[in-house]
This record gives sequence, C-alpha cells and structure tokens, in this order.
Amino acid sequence: MSDLQQLIHVARKAGWSVHLRHGGHLCWRAPDGGVQVFSASSPSDWRNLSNVRASLKRAGLSLNGVQVHGER
Repeated sequence: MSDLQQLIHVARKAGWSVHLRHGGHLCWRAPDGGVQVFSASSPSDWRNLSNVRASLKRAGLSLNGVQVHGER
C-alpha cells in the first residue's frame, strides 16, 4: 500500500470522505463536513505527502502511527 493510499485508508476509517476531483486533485472532507483539504492525487515527491499529512492533522485528523517515507 502506498503512503497516499495509507493516508486515505486512515482518513476513511476515521469517517472522512476522500474524492477525486476533475483536475486530478483529492478533496478530503471531515466527517462534520466543515473542513476540506485539497491535495494532489499523484505527489511528485515526498514533501507533498508530508504537507498533506500536516494539513490533515491541522484539520483534526488523528494520524498516530502513520509514517510517511522520508519523515523522521
């Protein structure tokens, strides 16, 4: 499972919805519908995954134990 797929799995398990948009970006929506995070669906480098992970954490998604390659 890729890092992005792992993040999607964790988000969906926590009640978030993740949808592919027309331009190829992902829309991550919090269970209450109040928060949206947008990200690329095919990140070009590991920093994008780290940025998505940070945005999701700021939006309230618990990512305990989820590692992204290249992160310390």
